[in-house]
Amino acid sequence: MVYPTPLCAVPRQLNPAVSILSTPFKLAGLFHTGARSTFVSLPASDSVVVIAPVPYGDDSAAIIGTRDVRFLIAPDLEHHMALKSWKEKYPSAKIIGVEGLRKRKDPQGVHVDYEISLANKVMSPSEEGIDDPEFNEVFKFVYFPSHQNKELITYHIPTKTLIEADLMFNLPALEQYSKCSTNPRSGITRLFNVLHPDSGWQRWLIKSVLSDKAAAKMGLNAIQSLDYETIIPCHGDVITTDAKGKFYTLFSGLM
Repeated sequence: MVYPTPLCAVPRQLNPAVSILSTPFKLAGLFHTGARSTFVSLPASDSVVVIAPVPYGDDSAAIIGTRDVRFLIAPDLEHHMALKSWKEKYPSAKIIGVEGLRKRKDPQGVHVDYEISLANKVMSPSEEGIDDPEFNEVFKFVYFPSHQNKELITYHIPTKTLIEADLMFNLPALEQYSKCSTNPRSGITRLFNVLHPDSGWQRWLIKSVLSDKAAAKMGLNAIQSLDYETIIPCHGDVITTDAKGKFYTLFSGLM
């Protein structure tokens, strides 16, 4: 899995509370699926939550400004490669991850403070021992371990935004490649560009990576019970139109 150097990052503010940083990224070193960090403001504490952090650099620094980073969320067992660069810059930031991430990061000298384990339900972070009133006021989680990467879905209540990693793709990754010369529609990546919410291929792929269909049904219904209007995926373009309907179209066969 490869980020380019330089990062060719594309910043965008979605609303006063949420910004994104979209970057090129090659899945398995072959497929141009893109990557994305989401930055959510915690105004009362003048701090930021960073979800699925890409490598830290000037682009991230420009979004954060003088604020502190309160939490770093690794949303599954794949989207954690850049955590060390962030902890070096913000040593007081607490890391939230999924079961099994601590074992992976400890050898790198990166401590995961919270491993989420309560599965397939809408939960407050406080249910996993995260004692931070402001954080608990604006976020809900749904942990979806049926997916082979063990997905942690983050829901931002004030902006009705669902933030996910590998549960669903929305390719091609047009925004993520908009500042570089690579065409995300070309080459072998064309095989992956069938992965969008209306794709029968993506419906088939999702079923193939789920270990427990009955548990997945509970998790998917928990996600769909949330009142969201936007989906921010790590791979592909942000969904701002009929997000809930598109999610249902993709997952209805499992719900």
